[in-house]
Amino acid sequence: MLRHCSCSQWMHSCEVMGASWTHIWREEFRVNKLQLLTSKPELLLQPRWDIPPLMWLLYRGFMLVYTVSWLIYIAILFNTPKFLIYVSHISYCLMVIYYLVAFCNLAWAFLKVRCSSHRKKRGDSSECETLLSPPVASLCLQWFLHSMMGCFSLTVTIVYWTLIHTSDQDFLTVFNIHAINSIQTTVDLLLSSTPVHLAHLFYAMLTGLLYVMFVVVYWLMGCTNKSGQPYIYSILDLSERPLVATLCILGVSLFFIPSCYFVLWNMQLLREWVASREKVRRMALKREVWWWVKVSGRATFDPVPSLDPAASVFKARGQPLRLTEDQQSQSITLV
Repeated sequence: MLRHCSCSQWMHSCEVMGASWTHIWREEFRVNKLQLLTSKPELLLQPRWDIPPLMWLLYRGFMLVYTVSWLIYIAILFNTPKFLIYVSHISYCLMVIYYLVAFCNLAWAFLKVRCSSHRKKRGDSSECETLLSPPVASLCLQWFLHSMMGCFSLTVTIVYWTLIHTSDQDFLTVFNIHAINSIQTTVDLLLSSTPVHLAHLFYAMLTGLLYVMFVVVYWLMGCTNKSGQPYIYSILDLSERPLVATLCILGVSLFFIPSCYFVLWNMQLLREWVASREKVRRMALKREVWWWVKVSGRATFDPVPSLDPAASVFKARGQPLRLTEDQQSQSITLV
């Protein structure tokens, strides 16, 4: 009986998820989805789950140090500026810049929220209105880099291990740049609240087109790779195998990049679906509590501003609202 009930609930859940997936798919094909501006900037800053703020900041810092260290090691290993002609290294540079921007934005938000909280305690409410204006350009850059990093990390992993890999390379370096990068991308997507819009595939396609143009110009100018050969990758040898190179370019541009981005979009939907399940809902992040209690260092019995689901925590207005017992149980301060 219980098994039958569980199966029925599971089937119903799948049906609901399927209907929701179709609806979201239709909503993705709108011009406004191309924007890199969001009405809720905290989605680009906060985790999706109830991770303590200090731990989340340390995670961002660790990933930044880890990727920067590997990038420096690769640059020293190649000992030539030509290491930047490879798309795997370019995508890793994008990852480094993403973690740098994400860490700086998060640190900024923490400082602003803390500062705002202390000013309110001192009664300087007039200055708090301008404290929480987010750095729009920096947040747009973070969202753009998140889309590029995720798409190209998965694409690099698939294309490298299926078409390019040879056994005469340093395995540890190769594995980190062409496998761990995708694991990092997946973990970041599943842990963070960053949205993924299919319309942002346009930016990935445009970036891919720029790299193709670079490959062609690099070949036309007679430049060579680090081994002195007249191509960047052997599969892109436009002199000896123009047909193979053209098919590879078209395959990566028109199939692998869109497919990998589609995977990222579905992973985001899966993350949101799991977070909405009753059994794991308590693990999902509550924005008001996370920002105005845990990040700000406010006591659990202090009032928290009521917040419309469509509003941003950085523009929260309204009457104070006491924490419920469930919210108080979640309220562990930053320090």
